[in-house]
Amino acid sequence: FSFLKEAKARTTMTMRGGKAKMQEAMEQQNDEMTDKLAGKVELLRKISINIGKEIEDQNTELDGLNDKSGNILESLGGTMKGLMGLATSGGTRPLLVKSVAMFGIFIVIYFFSSRYSADP
Repeated sequence: FSFLKEAKARTTMTMRGGKAKMQEAMEQQNDEMTDKLAGKVELLRKISINIGKEIEDQNTELDGLNDKSGNILESLGGTMKGLMGLATSGGTRPLLVKSVAMFGIFIVIYFFSSRYSADP
C-alpha cells in the first residue's frame, strides 16, 4: 500500500505543479493582454485629443467665415439702400442705366477681389 500512497502523492504534486504552471501561464497571458489594452487606450486618448484640436480649428475657421459673410451682408444692405435712393430720384430710363452701371461695377469689383485674394 505504501507504493500506491507514494504514487498518489506524486500524482497530486504533479497536478498541483501543473495547476501552478497553468495559473502562471494564465497570469502572464493576462498581463500581456492588459499591456495591449493599455496601449489601445493610450492610442484612443491621442486620437480623441487630435479630434478635439481639429474641431477647435474648424470652429475658428467657421467663425471667420461667419464674420466675413456678415460684412458682405452689411455691404449688400448699403448697396440696396443706394439703389432704392436711385430708384426714387428719377424716371425709369435713368434708373435702368444706373442699375446696369452699379451691376457692372459690382462685377468688376468681384472679379478683381476674387482674382487677387484667392488662396493658392
